[in-house]
Amino acid sequence: MASSARRLLQTNSGQLPTAEPPSPLAVDSDVVVILAALLCALICVVGLAAVTRCARSRASPGAQAAAKGLGKKALRALPKLAYEDAVAAAAAARGGSSAAAAGEERILAECAICLSEFAPKEEIRVLPQCGHGFHVACVDTWLGARSSCPSCRRVLVVDETPKRPPEPKRCRKCEAAMKEASSSSSSGGDGAAGS
Repeated sequence: MASSARRLLQTNSGQLPTAEPPSPLAVDSDVVVILAALLCALICVVGLAAVTRCARSRASPGAQAAAKGLGKKALRALPKLAYEDAVAAAAAARGGSSAAAAGEERILAECAICLSEFAPKEEIRVLPQCGHGFHVACVDTWLGARSSCPSCRRVLVVDETPKRPPEPKRCRKCEAAMKEASSSSSSGGDGAAGS
C-alpha cells in the first residue's frame, strides 16, 4: 500500500499546475513609476519655492515698507486738524488753491474708513503726500498696521526729525572743568573784543 500511495502521489503531483513567481520586471516597473512621480513632485515644490523667493526679492521697498505699520512717534508727527483747517490742508497737499478748497470740502465729506460724515469740530488727520483725510482714531488704527493711505495706497513718508543722542554723562570733576573752560573762554573773548 505504501508503494501504491507513492505512485499515486507521484502521478498526481505532475498533473497539478504550479504557480509561477511574479516576474521581477513587473515589480521594478511599479517602483520606477512611484519614484518618477515623487521626483516630479519634488521638482514642482522646489520650483514654486524659487518663484516665491524671487517674487519676494523683487518686491519694491515701498511695498515692503507699506506692509509695516508706522510707529507711535511717526503717528504723533502727523498733524490733527479741525474740519475747516483739514479742508484747506487737503487742498494744499493736492496742490490746489482756495478755489479748489470748495471742491475739497466735497471730497472731505466722509471718512473712507468708517464711512461716517465729518462733523465741523471733529479732529481729522490729513495725510501729507496725498491729501486724503480721515478721523484720527480710524486712520491711527489703520496706520498702526500698514503705512499706506487707506484710499490711494500711497506709501507714507513721515519726516521724523532725528534727535541728537544725549551727551554722555561725565563725572563731577570733568563737568566742573568743562564749565570752568566755557566760562573762561566766554569772559576772555569779551575782554579781547573790547580792546
